[in-house]
Formats: sequence, structure tokens, C-alpha cells
Amino acid sequence: MKFANGKERRAIFWSIGIVVGLLLFLVIAKYQTPSVHLEDTFRNILEKNEILSQIRTHFLQSVEMEKNAVMAQTDEESQKFADESFASSAVVEKNLKQLQSLIDAAPLQDEKKIVVEFATCWTELRRLDQTILELAVQNTNLKAASLSRGKGAEVMQRFEDALEDVMRSYLGDPNESRVTRLSYHAITAGLKIYNLHSPHIAEASDEKMDQIEAQMNTEKNEVLKSLDELSEIVGKENMDALPKAKAAFSEFIEVTAKVIILSRQNSNVKSLDLSLGRKRKVSAQCDEILANLQEIAHNRTFKATR
Repeated sequence: MKFANGKERRAIFWSIGIVVGLLLFLVIAKYQTPSVHLEDTFRNILEKNEILSQIRTHFLQSVEMEKNAVMAQTDEESQKFADESFASSAVVEKNLKQLQSLIDAAPLQDEKKIVVEFATCWTELRRLDQTILELAVQNTNLKAASLSRGKGAEVMQRFEDALEDVMRSYLGDPNESRVTRLSYHAITAGLKIYNLHSPHIAEASDEKMDQIEAQMNTEKNEVLKSLDELSEIVGKENMDALPKAKAAFSEFIEVTAKVIILSRQNSNVKSLDLSLGRKRKVSAQCDEILANLQEIAHNRTFKATR
């Protein structure tokens, strides 16, 4: 056998080294690359879970603050809760974009489909929120009720007191019974108008509000008719109280007109109706989609750790 010289031996060693290096590279590529890929996938899944948790938290906060804004009793409270609702919605919007980026980086068909469903539902929810919260902070029904309970009640009391003064001035007079009857008739009709404030403020239907206002006008005419008849009876020596009654009733009608204008806007009634109706259904739908997406992400986390 002929042995290879030094150069041939070195060439053989180099060849063997290259072959061994290639084999080692193939082994590392076979076992190491999947490990790196698996680590990236696991990190991606964990990030999805964390973002989904944040979305769910701020989504529920947004819904809760919207309800508080609708139910608040003052402009300040309504605005405060509305701002908090909008802030939570903004966080959901930001997190949703991050989630979409993560899913695009490691696309899985079922996740992409469900995220699209949630995004569509979320868009509808934000549209409803915008409408509801803009209405809620106006508080026109609450302002109408406050005006009625405050100024309305105070003016009506002055009207009643003035007519009672008229009746007292005619005690024992031949016209006492007629003055008493007309005065009580005017007071009763005025109180009927006042009592119609509340159902008008609470009413959502324009048609029914029309009916309430027609009844108010009927009672108003009854009051004016009685006051006109009293003017024909009451003498100059007893005229102080009657003008006070007429002035008070005129002011009461002005207050009633303002109550009607505020009530007609119906911002609280409309916002409450939307919040308890369409908004509640869309919120439940979005929450169900989120829960489904969280379950899928949780199952993938469990599989990735096995």
C-alpha cells in the first residue's frame, strides 16, 4: 500500500473537517432553529394573552362608565363619566391595533377571523357610545325636571297664595261662593298643568307629548277663563291680590314652556333607551367574541407549554 504524503494528508484532513462542519451545521439547523421558532411563537402567544386581558378590562370599564354617565344626576358627573368612558375606549382601540399586528406577524386563520369580527362589533359599539354620551351630557330631561321642581313649584305656590288672598277678602260677601268656586277652579287647573310636567318629561313619544301639551293648553284656557270672570267680580278695593295671581300664572306658563322645550329634546330618555337597548346587545356580542378569542389564546398557551 502506498501512503499519502504530507500534502495529501492535510487535504484529506481538510475535507473531513468540512464534511464534519456541514454535518454539525445540519444537526444544529435541524434542532436549534425550531427551538428559536418555538420561543418566538410562545412569546407571541403570551403577548396576545396579555393584550386580550387589557382589552377586556378597558372594554368593561368603558361600558360601565357609559352607564354611569347616562345615570348621573348632574352635568359635571355626566361629563366626568363620559370622559372616563372615552379614555377606556381609546385604550381598547390602541390595544386592538397591537393585537392585530401580533396576529399578522404569526397569522392563524381562526384568530384573524375572530379579530375581524370583534373589530366590526367594536366599531358599532363606539358609534353607539358617541351618540349615547353626547346625549347623556346634555341632561335636558334632568334640567327640565329641576326647573319644574324648583321655579315651577315656587311660581305655582305664589299663584295659589294670591288666589287664597282673593278668597279671604270675600269672606261673608254675597259673591263669596262664586269667588271661591272660580278661584279653586283656577288653582285646580293650574295644578293639573304642573302635574303634567313629570309625564311629559318622562315621555319618549312625540305623539304622546303632543297629547300632554294639548291637555296643558286646555287647562291653561280654564285658568284664564276663571281669572277673567274673577276680574269682573273683584272690586277695586280688593284688586291687589288678583293681579299678583295673574302675574304668577303668566310666569308659570313661561316656566312650563321652557320645561317643554327641554323635555322635547329628550336627551336623557334617548340615551337611556339606547344604553339599555341596542348598546346592551352589542356590548354582550363584543364581550362574547372577546371571551372566545381569549379561550383560543389560552388553549394555544397550554399547548405551547406541553
